[in-house]
Amino acid sequence: MASLQHIARGMLWKRRLPGYLFWNRLRFRREYPAQVRELFGIQFRHPVGLAPVLERQDELLDVCDSLGFSFTGIIPGETPLQIVAEHLQARKSPIVAAIELRADGASEEDAKRRMIRQFSLLYDFADYFVIDVNRESGLSSLDDFSDWTELLDELLSLRLCYERYRPILLRIAPGHDEEQMRRILDFVLLSGFDGVIAPGLAKVRFCVEYTRNRLPVIGSGAIAQPDEAIALLQAGASLVEVAQGIPGKPRQTAKRLMKAIEQSTTPQP
Repeated sequence: MASLQHIARGMLWKRRLPGYLFWNRLRFRREYPAQVRELFGIQFRHPVGLAPVLERQDELLDVCDSLGFSFTGIIPGETPLQIVAEHLQARKSPIVAAIELRADGASEEDAKRRMIRQFSLLYDFADYFVIDVNRESGLSSLDDFSDWTELLDELLSLRLCYERYRPILLRIAPGHDEEQMRRILDFVLLSGFDGVIAPGLAKVRFCVEYTRNRLPVIGSGAIAQPDEAIALLQAGASLVEVAQGIPGKPRQTAKRLMKAIEQSTTPQP
């Protein structure tokens, strides 16, 4: 069975074929006026987006839109930042794009410098930013969340230097326990961050209940069935970030999810 990743490799060259995006949009992209969401000053066409899981995802912004996703994440990785910025600036679709910063680097200081450089150079081109506060994301020496706060405070201060406001969210790791999540959520509520991304139903519920629904939460994960996406939204998630396509035809992931979400929110006669 083809995966989203496998399909993405083929789309890298197909996207330039005349009419390819048009026919994709005709088959997979729909408008859902009742499902429009506005979070941290950004309008999302509907609540289903794509996690940063594809190769060269910055080149596939218009393709992701044509497949029906309303937002997508991007990890700059080894791609030159100028190229990522050009892809963001050249998108012709209304898809919302988030830059995810991960602490990759040979050392802690190197990783911090790299994250700040990515944030600075891509600030004018991204719609919002996601910071992955997961020790497995690169900074293995940052065993405790308190080790991250200096870097996070620096990013918040740096944001003040720009004329336009870009929201910043923190990604909670699957391995974070409840005590670590409390510390992260307290920091987010007090510091000026705009929301969190939580993996799985249990963590979404915890975030919503702990913050008393005062904080936008994006539910993330490998969605195996449409009911799982619906459960995340019913638990209080504002958006759903798909990390893997549901079984069947991965191209139809967003369409199938939105059809199920529409049916679940339509009052029965």
